[in-house]
Amino acid sequence: MQTEAQVVEPLKEINVRYTAGSAPDQTDLIQSAETVRFVFGLGVDGLTPFEFDLEGKAVGDRVQYRITRSQVPEMFGHLLCDMGYLPVQNGEFYLNVEVAAVSEVDQRQLVQALAATTSCGGDCGCGCGGH
Repeated sequence: MQTEAQVVEPLKEINVRYTAGSAPDQTDLIQSAETVRFVFGLGVDGLTPFEFDLEGKAVGDRVQYRITRSQVPEMFGHLLCDMGYLPVQNGEFYLNVEVAAVSEVDQRQLVQALAATTSCGGDCGCGCGGH
């Protein structure tokens, strides 16, 4: 059940929308919001920097990241396989992220999410390191 009072915390399903720009608060690189949904806090190596900054945020809260191409694998870690388009060809970009939904995870969703974190063979190029 989704409520706006819920905050981003471990084992919650998080849905975020993001755009990207070549400068802060711009959307010239991704104009129409991309969305990504994931279970927060399932990484083998702990929270990714992306998750760390989202922790404690509520629906409607926003976070902005300045990201260089070389930072992408570390920033998103195991979540990189779930992310949609990221404008890495630009070398550097600003990612504007909004928490769209926070909801409880049922056991079936949790098992599926855990299985997905181990399904990558490590040669996908996603930066997950085979996790």
